[in-house]
Amino acid sequence: QDRSFEKEYVAVAYGIMEEKEGIMEDLLFKDKGKNKTFVVKRERKGVKKAKLSYRVVSEGEHEGKAVSLVSVKLYTGRSHQIRVQFASRGYPLLGDGKYGAKDNLKAPMLFCARLTFPYKGETWQFSAMPDWAKAYALEELYEESNG
Repeated sequence: QDRSFEKEYVAVAYGIMEEKEGIMEDLLFKDKGKNKTFVVKRERKGVKKAKLSYRVVSEGEHEGKAVSLVSVKLYTGRSHQIRVQFASRGYPLLGDGKYGAKDNLKAPMLFCARLTFPYKGETWQFSAMPDWAKAYALEELYEESNG
């Protein structure tokens, strides 16, 4: 609630994003019966505001299709937030069949790469990077996260 806990993710999304960095703000509604979240146009019961910032780290190909590797910082923590916000703009995450990807991967290419939070008067930070990140030219971010 006080925004002292920060989460940063890496993800691989289909498509080449026109804007190489920016902020996504949406209203999200979670359908608990379907376990799926939707971007909606107006506030009503069950709708929550969602905000994230992103930066395209690199661009490449996956099985002949253009992809963007992105770094994402969450400002809110909504269910499936990154997945639905990217998919709603036409950039579903690789492996995310629930939100529009049409591939044979078993899970979305989404990984929490850095957690930062206060503990007993100090700031703690933990970083990691998935093995698949190296395949998408993430060396600079990878070294930054482990340095």
